[in-house]
Formats: sequence, C-alpha cells, structure tokens
Amino acid sequence: MDVVIIGAGNVGTHMAKALKGVGVSVVQIVSRTMKSAVELASEVGCAFATDLHDINTNADIYILCVTDCAISPILRQLHLGKKLIVHTSGSIGINVFYDYAENYGCIYPLQTFSKFKDLNYSEIPVFIEANTEANQQILIDLMKKITSHVQVLSSQQRCILHLSAVLVNNFTNHLCTLAEILMKENQLQFDLLKPLVKETMDKILKYSPYIAQTGPAVRGDELIMQKHRDILENHKDVLEIYNVLSESITKTHSEEK
Repeated sequence: MDVVIIGAGNVGTHMAKALKGVGVSVVQIVSRTMKSAVELASEVGCAFATDLHDINTNADIYILCVTDCAISPILRQLHLGKKLIVHTSGSIGINVFYDYAENYGCIYPLQTFSKFKDLNYSEIPVFIEANTEANQQILIDLMKKITSHVQVLSSQQRCILHLSAVLVNNFTNHLCTLAEILMKENQLQFDLLKPLVKETMDKILKYSPYIAQTGPAVRGDELIMQKHRDILENHKDVLEIYNVLSESITKTHSEEK
C-alpha cells in the first residue's frame, strides 16, 4: 500500500515516521515549504513536492496532516477521483469531504506531537471514521500496523474527545507555562515543580481526577486564596484564570460538603 502524506509539520512528521517504521510505503511528502518537505522526505526516504499540482496520483491513501483551516482549501485543489483521502483532525467532521471525494475518512491519533520528541507509537490510541465500511476497514488495518489501540468513533464523539484533550493537554501545559513565567520573575526554577507535576499526573492515571483533587479551592480556604489573589494583582490575566478555575473547583466539589 502506497501512502502520500500532505503536511510536514508535527503530525505529518510523526505519521510518516510511524508508517515507515512498520514497513508501509510512504511514496511522497507534500509540504508548502521546501525545507520541511526535503527534511521529512529525506528521513523516510521518499519523493517530495511543494505544489499540489505535482502530487503523486498513483498512491492508495492520501493523509492530510494539516491545520483544520487548511483542509478545505487543499481539498479544492485535489482531483484524485476515487482515491481514499483522510484527514487527521480531531474537530473536523468527515462531511468536509462531501463535495471533493468519493472515498474519505479520518485517522485521529490522540497524542501531543512535537517534531523534537520521539514517541512510542504502539501506545498511541487512534480513532477511525470513514464513509463506508470498506474504507473503515482499510484504515483500521493500516493503523493496526502501528498500534493495537484502534477504535471507531463518529465525528461528534471525536469532537468531544478532542475538546477533552485540549482541556487536559493544552490548557494544562499553558498553566505550567504561566507558573514558569511567575517563578522566573521571582528567581525560582520551574524544576522545583516537576516532582509535583509528575505526582499529579501519576494520581490522575491511577484514580479519578475528581477524587484526586486537592488545594485551597476544594477546601474552601478563602484566606489562602486571597493571599494568592494579592500576589497576582499585577498579573490580571493570570488572576482571572485563577479566579475562574478556583470557582469551578469549588462548585464542582460543593456536593461533598
């Protein structure tokens, strides 16, 4: 089976490497920029293109590893007939293909991807959707070469999953970023928090996050929270986040009291 990867960013890079690693024939990398196209094509040992007009039209599957807003513009330029085309978005339904393809679907790997960070692909869950059972089975068989954690989800379920992933990953990472900035301003190293971050994640993996919740907000400790608000007086954006999250924690756990 020959595969073309469209997009050489974080997801495209990992998708190409994962497929190549299990013996799937990645025949071409298509990217807007020459640098990213050449780098990834060199890594997986295939051809590359920077113009969609130069795309290899003889492949079996075309995987769009691009931003959500780029999917429709790219589809308008592709003329691949009955070829199977899929995207990797968590939040875009497969109805985006209606006017542009006969065979289509989605491969959504649930993980945070960065080019600089290697991953164990066998541990990554992948969620599949397709417009026919035959296409669904093709995608399942393809992804099972990479990981045993393959599941079929509807567009609506996948969107909820993606939203939840943003909460636990992107928002958590941003909170760590804010903490890092605050600590640097006060001559403290973020490394001091890493044992706490690790223990927090370990508890979440072993228990319900609801049960694992600790801190002044869940205790209703207004004295401590006011001290924190005073410290954040000159950090209005962080103060607003602090207040919103504290209120949410208190409200969520109010039934315990």
